[in-house]
Amino acid sequence: MKKKLLAGALALAILTGGTLLASAGSQAQVLVSLSYLTGTFWNDLKSTVKQEVDRDTTFILNEAVAQAGQNGSVSGFAVRTGANGDVIAGTTGSGLIWTSGNGMVRAGTLVDTTEGVEMRVGGALTPGHRYLAGTDVTLVTASDSVQWMEEGQWTVTTGEPVDPPVSMPFADVAQNAWYYDDVAYVYEHGLFDGVSSTSFSPSGKMQRCMMTTVLHRLAGKPQVSYTALFSDIPDGQWYTAGTVWAGQRGVVTGVGDSKFNPFANVTRQEIAVILYRYAQQTGYDVNQFADLSRFGDSGTVASWGREAISWAVSAGILNGNNGLLLPGGDATRAEVAAMLHRFVVWSGK
Repeated sequence: MKKKLLAGALALAILTGGTLLASAGSQAQVLVSLSYLTGTFWNDLKSTVKQEVDRDTTFILNEAVAQAGQNGSVSGFAVRTGANGDVIAGTTGSGLIWTSGNGMVRAGTLVDTTEGVEMRVGGALTPGHRYLAGTDVTLVTASDSVQWMEEGQWTVTTGEPVDPPVSMPFADVAQNAWYYDDVAYVYEHGLFDGVSSTSFSPSGKMQRCMMTTVLHRLAGKPQVSYTALFSDIPDGQWYTAGTVWAGQRGVVTGVGDSKFNPFANVTRQEIAVILYRYAQQTGYDVNQFADLSRFGDSGTVASWGREAISWAVSAGILNGNNGLLLPGGDATRAEVAAMLHRFVVWSGK
């Protein structure tokens, strides 16, 4: 690859020299036009060099992973093995290639150079990916047998075994997304399903019947006898038990004319009210309230939702968005996952 880069550098030198010559000489002396050199030729050269660099980098990584464990080191990487609970500490600038098994970031800044993203604390390491410590970093293994290749300064100490990171099948939930931990929690605890086997739809709107269903699951799916509490909630639907249960407990009410309107989107203030009522009826202390005046749109909170939103802000369940509460805004599935997760943390369940 060095030869290719040198060739690229030589081409750049020729380009620079040609440019100067073209500027100094007459039009008749110019064998290659300046516009070609600075346009098509320059763009093609940059593209070619980039392709070569990308291809050679991929080759080096694939070669390293394939040879791991065969001779103790590959391209300056020392091969290491470990067991569940091992704590791997690295200094700033140290690198590794994760080869096999489960591992997680415990502290510090670790960059996945294969994906070009910073890992979140708790994020899972991916076999075959190369990582660089942006600060002093601590990792922990979570499999009976793990293997990695390291360069730089790393130390390994034995720790307590840990559970492997949650493995989610959702291609639309990135590890560096602000809601990753929240989605992982609601998925791991069976509160949410995906909208398909590989999609969670974090930006999708949360419907009223979805909200009653996940709250019913959070409560442990208590038995419920069907009653025609709402005329638009028939028996035998996937949302029937949760909605009838929530209605019987007074956690939700209808929209008038004996209807529940199950497929309408649920708003942020409606979720605050639902969680507030559920917390009250479950016996939690809900007597702490926050001053909403610091939010620019506090005046738009409905009178029926003001107390619940004040409680939700005080409990850390509802956060503002750029200084706004957005009480009447439709809540996304990611936002509801976050609010439910925060509710569980607040309740100490």
